[in-house]
Amino acid sequence: MQQWGSSEEILAELLHSQRQISQMAAELGELRSKLADRTHQMTVLQHLAEILAATPKINQVVSVLLDVFVQEFNAKRCVIWILEDGGSCFQSRVGSGLPKAQWSQLQLPAPNPFPEAPIVLYQPQWLDVDSLQGAMRAMKPEGKETSLFFIPFEHQLLLMGFAILELETGHQLEEDLDSLTILQRQVAVSIYNAWLFRDLGEQRDALRVKTGELERANAALREADRFKSEFLALTSHELRTPLTGILGFTRLVLDGLYEDEAEMHQMLRDSYGSGQHLLALLNDILDLAKIESGRMQIRPEPWSLHVLVEEVKPIASAYPRNPGVDLVWPDGLAEMPEVSIDPGRMKQVLLNILSNSLKFTKQGTVSVGVERGFGSIALRVVDTGIGVSLEAQGNLFQKFVQADGGHSREYGGTGLGLVICKHLMEMMGGSIQLQSEGEGLGTTITLTMLIA
Repeated sequence: MQQWGSSEEILAELLHSQRQISQMAAELGELRSKLADRTHQMTVLQHLAEILAATPKINQVVSVLLDVFVQEFNAKRCVIWILEDGGSCFQSRVGSGLPKAQWSQLQLPAPNPFPEAPIVLYQPQWLDVDSLQGAMRAMKPEGKETSLFFIPFEHQLLLMGFAILELETGHQLEEDLDSLTILQRQVAVSIYNAWLFRDLGEQRDALRVKTGELERANAALREADRFKSEFLALTSHELRTPLTGILGFTRLVLDGLYEDEAEMHQMLRDSYGSGQHLLALLNDILDLAKIESGRMQIRPEPWSLHVLVEEVKPIASAYPRNPGVDLVWPDGLAEMPEVSIDPGRMKQVLLNILSNSLKFTKQGTVSVGVERGFGSIALRVVDTGIGVSLEAQGNLFQKFVQADGGHSREYGGTGLGLVICKHLMEMMGGSIQLQSEGEGLGTTITLTMLIA
């Protein structure tokens, strides 16, 4: 009996040992499985870190992250938000398990995307789906088998973005918390770096634009300086010519160097004409100075074009012109509605344009036409003169520029007339345009005025 009892004890010990061995084998298998999972997670994290380190664009970062959540975390649905617009809102960038028309509309406020929900923004946690408001209700799971999990991406106490995953309710995330923490840090730093990279790119582009603007401004300044130097040389010549005539004719009269009273009167008339020319040149310079200093005053009022043209006719008809050049005036102005202009300044503009056209027309006609448009009336001065080259047309409304600029010009003037006309027309609410097919093909200048 003692021997039989001893055998039972041995058998019991063997069974106990076998159970221990089976338990240890199961634990070893579980440890091996966990080790394999951990090794796989570390491999995925390492691969993800390499991708994130080489990716300066946020869209690529979130696309890679979405794949990780769907494939490694088995997320049924997933949407990732990124801080946008200088930190004013969180914009959904990528999504899975929802139509794009739904997840792309899920814009949330910043810095707190869930102002109505009790949530710690810097810590991953399960979400209370009942607290989801507005368009976010589209994320609400349909059954009880899944729940929503919040994963923030925080860097230097700034929520750079976050992801919301729909996972199985029993998902054991506690085992993945270490990997999840590493993933959060990697993604947050990548988003922050992408932010900096984008800002630096925008600053670089802005700097490139500013550099181009400065280069163009410097070129314009150099061109303006050249025009100014040429203008000073031309103006000194233009002012000296009539002044020399005034002094010369006056000296002849004072010295009595004339044959009779008729010749003396002719000298005085020539002196007076030179004085008028000198005054016109000085008025151009003074008008431009007033315009640029903002002291030029314009008082638009309803005015008849018929009255305006009738006042201009005798003055323009007396302007010097080449023999055979006809000045043609329009008909039917009395039927035109009144326009909103400053009569004195509009008269100045029209006389300046007619003077130029007569001066630059060697043969043919200078004709004035009128056309009514929608809410405006266009007055056109068309000549058969020397025309303007296509290259020179872009500079004609700049200060100190003439189409035939240069010290050996055939025609006089300061080159300020069209500039002053442009400013005056714009101050009256109208516009001025010049059109020419090229040199020798005449010029058309259109003055557009608003109907009063």
